[in-house]
Amino acid sequence: MLKYAKTLFLLILFSILIFGQIFAATIPSKPSQYDYVYDYANIMNQSDIDTIRSIGKEIESLTGAQIIVVTVDDIGDYQISDYALNLFRSWGIGQKDKNNGVLLLVDKKRLLEGLSGKVFISVGYGLEGAIPDSVAGRILDDYVLPKWNDKDYSGGIVEGYKAIAALVAKEYNVDLKNVDQSQYAQQNDNGSNKAEGIISVIAMIILLIIFSNIRGWWWRGPGGFGPGGFGGFGGFGTGGGGFGGGFGSGGGGSFGGGSTGGGGAGR
Repeated sequence: MLKYAKTLFLLILFSILIFGQIFAATIPSKPSQYDYVYDYANIMNQSDIDTIRSIGKEIESLTGAQIIVVTVDDIGDYQISDYALNLFRSWGIGQKDKNNGVLLLVDKKRLLEGLSGKVFISVGYGLEGAIPDSVAGRILDDYVLPKWNDKDYSGGIVEGYKAIAALVAKEYNVDLKNVDQSQYAQQNDNGSNKAEGIISVIAMIILLIIFSNIRGWWWRGPGGFGPGGFGGFGGFGTGGGGFGGGFGSGGGGSFGGGSTGGGGAGR
């Protein structure tokens, strides 16, 4: 009996140590004071923090979207995408009815060690069209990483923030005073995002043709390809209405309860 109890005690102790290591890096609690920058890792200078606050306040006042920067010392054994997802949902970035939040997360330890998984842009559901995964990745490649390669970590975060803000402003058709939108908004004009849209249209046309041919073969009737042949797809006619009217201006002061499905990109 004593031997069994000793073994059980050792197993419990081992489990505590293992789980303690796994969860050593915890997600920061939702801040009581709302801000656009939470530089827990102290890698940003005050001038850049002030710039982000100014842009963040402007973009939120015009659109209701919330773009938040968070730097942490070490995310431990987390995948940075999972860490970003949990933090985003826990804090509720973006407006609840619009899910128009964006999180720029930086892991200081991995950044200084030159490891992958050091940065992630997490995008709320409502902005995935404006900032798809491919575009989020290009923001990191074109604006953040070049600065970081020169050891300008604070400057890289600011450049990434400006690029995100420019795309959000373009989505809402507003102009920002503190960002040269022409420099950044082009990220969503060319490249894979446009190609993906063209491919989607072509794929839909092919599916419609195949569907109409199948109906004609199955019914063996002369009217199979008539004007009403595509009636079954009427559900797509108003599918975009779910986003209508949801992008009005919003106020600052607190997190809005937004969420994300995990969209975004990391490096």
